[in-house]
Amino acid sequence: MARPPLSPLGAFVRQHDPDRYLAALFAPAARREVLFTLFAVNHELARAREAASSQIATLIRLQWWRDAVAEAAEGRPARRHEVAGPLHAAIAAGALDPETLSALVDAREAEAEPEGIPTREAFGAFLRAGAGGLAVAAARLLGAPDAALPAVQRLGAL
Repeated sequence: MARPPLSPLGAFVRQHDPDRYLAALFAPAARREVLFTLFAVNHELARAREAASSQIATLIRLQWWRDAVAEAAEGRPARRHEVAGPLHAAIAAGALDPETLSALVDAREAEAEPEGIPTREAFGAFLRAGAGGLAVAAARLLGAPDAALPAVQRLGAL
């Protein structure tokens, strides 16, 4: 039996986040595209600092994603972007939670600080909110029980 062709978003994640791409292949086929969306958004958030020339430019990029999430939650039209369009569709379909996505955006603001993340405790909080928050979002999408989510967050932050 032939495999269906890889979607543009799947190809995006394969190129930019190959480890998570491979992990998504083990997810049920019905959830895979939304996982690709989540992982593609994470990539866009992670590259906000490296793509920007200043702290304010990084914060503007993050605000753009925060606004894209809010607009999708409000039922406004999708932004024209290869990741924002599928993100909008996933939020509109109820597959991704806008509050969880906004928290992922918020977590990335720590990277915009010119002096970096100041303390070990702040770094731990950044990991729990960022990578741990992404792990929780993926686990929710895949039907993990709420009782498992604190452990998922801790393991995602490692």
